[in-house]
Amino acid sequence: MEITYELEKEDYILFNLYHIEHSPSQKKLLFMMRIVLPIVFAIPIYILGTSIFNQPGIYWIIVSLLFVVGWMIYYPKEQKRSVRKQTEKLLNEGDNTSLFGKKKLVVDEFSITITGGHSTEVITVDTIQSVKVYDEMILLYNSSISAHIIPTRFMDGETKKTLLAFFNK
Repeated sequence: MEITYELEKEDYILFNLYHIEHSPSQKKLLFMMRIVLPIVFAIPIYILGTSIFNQPGIYWIIVSLLFVVGWMIYYPKEQKRSVRKQTEKLLNEGDNTSLFGKKKLVVDEFSITITGGHSTEVITVDTIQSVKVYDEMILLYNSSISAHIIPTRFMDGETKKTLLAFFNK
């Protein structure tokens, strides 16, 4: 089977966003930053508000709760925006043309060959640790943090089914 596709910066950014959403360590960090951190900061807000400003406790409970709820709603969007921005900065720092551009994926029963630009990479099927399928891409993980990105926008439904059936073997 042979698939021709073009890898763009947006594909790489989406890969990073997907990876962060599904990584156990990043899920734990998101929980800490989204839930635990605002609760920890709500306590000093209440204490400082009632002791320094000498205002009623119910007022500062409401302020603290608004802070917690606002943070819980705002933080996931901010995290995604931050990851996107940081990834774009990293991609713009040097010459990353070998990552992007037109590529050709050739799959046979023992190996996967990815050709693009001035390089060719041959991957044996048994070195693929996992395959993740999303609407926009298929990710072939060869380690816990590294994957080959195959955008699905260049595949018709039958090609995608055939490719996924091959990886499910």
